[in-house]
Amino acid sequence: MRALSWLPIVIVTVVHLAALAAGSATAGAWSQVLLMPALALVLLVLPRDDRGPAWPWALGALAASWVGDSLPRLVPEDAEFLAMVGGFAVAQVLWIVAFTRVERGRSPMAWTLLLVVVAVALLAVTVPEAGVLAPAVVVYGLLLLAVAWLAASHGWVGGFGGALFVLSDGLIALGAFRPDLVDWPQCDLLVTATYVAAQALFVVIILLTRSPERTPPPERSSRPRRGSDTIR
Repeated sequence: MRALSWLPIVIVTVVHLAALAAGSATAGAWSQVLLMPALALVLLVLPRDDRGPAWPWALGALAASWVGDSLPRLVPEDAEFLAMVGGFAVAQVLWIVAFTRVERGRSPMAWTLLLVVVAVALLAVTVPEAGVLAPAVVVYGLLLLAVAWLAASHGWVGGFGGALFVLSDGLIALGAFRPDLVDWPQCDLLVTATYVAAQALFVVIILLTRSPERTPPPERSSRPRRGSDTIR
């Protein structure tokens, strides 16, 4: 059942990428709206005992990402970008909470330094062109950095997911403020592929982490304590 729950997101992703490659705007729009609900099924089919403390936050992050995918289609054209970024910003906050609700390790120092370099480079390129949106771009960039850094604390799955997440959002930012740097065919394909792959790997983190309440307690030795060896 758990393996089959991944089938919808695979199908919807293939359909969406095919629609983008074929230039079908209608099929691309509808399939994009279905991406995050299809991925959310992976979490929804989990038995209650397997969900853990990060589960509701992860589900909320997917819901906010769905808002970021869908809301721009319902607002005026000049508000589309803000609607998308607003939904994704909420999703990033929820992923940050989710990744801190379960036991984690330390993010590798090299990965941390690389994230900082990439974030600084993206901000240096986009902020001067953002105008009045510059403060929002900085806040969004810091949230993106935090998500990738915390994801990496959950092993290579999280590190790879964080890298794809930064790549996807970085391409979106460049497309919005420096389109001359990403002016090449089928850039949307790479944005979508990395976006879905990153979100899927974040879901894998949730699947691999256990609720602290379900962690079995350490076995107690049957040997009596030292003070009780002799009956007084």
